Amino acid sequence: MGLLSLIAGALEAKQKKVVQKPVYMVGVGISLVDSAVFITDMHLVDSVTLEKKTKFLADRQLYSFQLQRYLEENYKGGPYVPSVFFSKNRKKMERKYLSLHKRYASGKGLQMVLVDQGQFRFKPEEYIEQEEIAVVKPKKKDKKK
Repeated sequence: MGLLSLIAGALEAKQKKVVQKPVYMVGVGISLVDSAVFITDMHLVDSVTLEKKTKFLADRQLYSFQLQRYLEENYKGGPYVPSVFFSKNRKKMERKYLSLHKRYASGKGLQMVLVDQGQFRFKPEEYIEQEEIAVVKPKKKDKKK
């Protein structure tokens, strides 16, 4: 009985399409009203769910919502358009952070606001696996001439 449960567990793990990994994240929120750009500090977020095949952040919109809620609660001048950048590689994320910082610091008419870790940190979101929905295409009807 123990061997069967071990094999079943291995098969289940193999079938999973996601993996839990720590990643570095940076958030950018742009105000559509007063041309302010908010950039969070880069920080490590533990147990983030990544898709195995694409290495992309699962439920990425939830992380954007975290930043959007923070900005709306603490700053006037919304609505805000949030973006989240992530990488498993610290050096790669540092380069991206510096690139974003440079882009918005030199932007004319933009006011850049740095949001440090004491003010805002991304929290890991719980991944809920969704069933894939099969798309059924309608059959083409034969046209009789």
